[in-house]
Amino acid sequence: MYTSFAIGMLLALLAACGPRVSPEGPGTEPLVGSVEPVPADLSLRSPAQEVLIGEMCPQAAAGRAAVKPLFLYSVRWSDAADDVEARVAQRSARQFQVLSWDGHRAGIFSVAGLADVGLEDQVAAGAYAGTSPCLRTEGEPGAAPKEEPACVSAQAHCGVAVAMLERGGVPFEEDPEPESIAVSGACVAEGKLLVDIDDDGAAEAFSVADFVSPVRAPSEEVLATEVGASRCRPSFSVRHAVPPGDPKHWRGLDVLAVLDVNGDGRRELVLSYHYAARRTWAVYSATGSAGRLDLVGESEPWPTR
Repeated sequence: MYTSFAIGMLLALLAACGPRVSPEGPGTEPLVGSVEPVPADLSLRSPAQEVLIGEMCPQAAAGRAAVKPLFLYSVRWSDAADDVEARVAQRSARQFQVLSWDGHRAGIFSVAGLADVGLEDQVAAGAYAGTSPCLRTEGEPGAAPKEEPACVSAQAHCGVAVAMLERGGVPFEEDPEPESIAVSGACVAEGKLLVDIDDDGAAEAFSVADFVSPVRAPSEEVLATEVGASRCRPSFSVRHAVPPGDPKHWRGLDVLAVLDVNGDGRRELVLSYHYAARRTWAVYSATGSAGRLDLVGESEPWPTR
């Protein structure tokens, strides 16, 4: 844990190097097309890659950008706060790639260290260079980016952040080169979530309602069903994959990301469950076969904005 002096020094550093915004962002190449997924080069990574997933909000830490780390993959998945915070404290998470609503790299968050910002758990403090995750990068070359209303409604300009953990080999004073992230897409048709989990060119189908338990929490597992004649065009994020109900209790389920973070050839789903006073994120992974998705982590992101 940080002393009050150390926390003060870290927050002073954060204030001095607050979020920088690049007109185009560092890495505007698309990770996924407007509707069709484009797989990335997996030759740069091994299946044993350790990864952190969190949420970057550009003004969450006293008006400064910060990442709330939520999930760790290291041989197996963990959502324990001690596990995810340790990777930041050890400086093995040196940067997070922040993904936009359409799957592009919106920017890079450089990690300075852990900071206490008044939440139950500590967060990654640092500096962000990039654009809002809710800006669309499509259109004519040179055209001004436009806000994606669904993203603003769901995420309020925050975004999924992914850190490939360091194994050594990069000098400490040098920033590592961002690695490729294999991203894909999903869509909803006839009550089914269609997503190509194992990247074999054929989508698996899951009843989208099955991702929500009877008490509206993330279900422990979801089994595939028949695709049948269901068809739709995939996208990296899907607003209200499960629609809202009573606004006092249930405000819907979003697909925030479809991606293969650990290099095993199978896509993970990052889902956001919206309730009246809070949100919770869940990660589903095909740990056994593409026909079954297991809940491998659940954690609360930044407080409802």
